[in-house]
Amino acid sequence: MKSTREPTHTRCAISACGWCDRNGDLCRFCAGTGWWRPERPHREVNGLVVWHRVDEPCRGCAGTGKEHGSTAAS
Repeated sequence: MKSTREPTHTRCAISACGWCDRNGDLCRFCAGTGWWRPERPHREVNGLVVWHRVDEPCRGCAGTGKEHGSTAAS
């Protein structure tokens, strides 16, 4: 299921970020949505570990939806 939410931030916390200033490079982790759905382990009462999907801001792009990694460098 793909999230339809908007990115959580327009820029990351770096004041002069070259990645945020670029156009057209969508984050490879969230496909530009700014959100991702990792799995989190949860131990049930009987001791069985199960995995639950959670929605959270993308850590790969700081929720901007823009690529922040060396693989996008041209």
